Amino acid sequence: MVESRARQPERRQDRRLPIRARVRIAPRQGPGFLTAELVDVSAGGLRARTPPPLIHRTGTEVEVEIRVQGDADVQPLPEVSLRGSAVIVRIERGPEGQTLDAAMRFTGPLDMREPFDKLLVF
Repeated sequence: MVESRARQPERRQDRRLPIRARVRIAPRQGPGFLTAELVDVSAGGLRARTPPPLIHRTGTEVEVEIRVQGDADVQPLPEVSLRGSAVIVRIERGPEGQTLDAAMRFTGPLDMREPFDKLLVF
């Protein structure tokens, strides 16, 4: 179900930070995953944008994997993979109407899956 963009009361406890990255979303039960664009993230959750149809529904428990590639002026930073569990709490149309935004609340801490073994510190 897609909710309208009507103004909802603010319930967020954590500041959202815009970030450009890809997020893979897979249900904890059953098949089907999708790759979406990460819109923003906070300590409590994330918002991802995907073209319709969204194969998951509000209330679906999912596993998320966020892959972020850093950059540096001197040398590229290694890709960092963060994984964890979340639940889809809201789905609404994106700003241009051609995409869907899925808001997810983390249900536990995120784990970093790749070490910083390629990062050189001087």
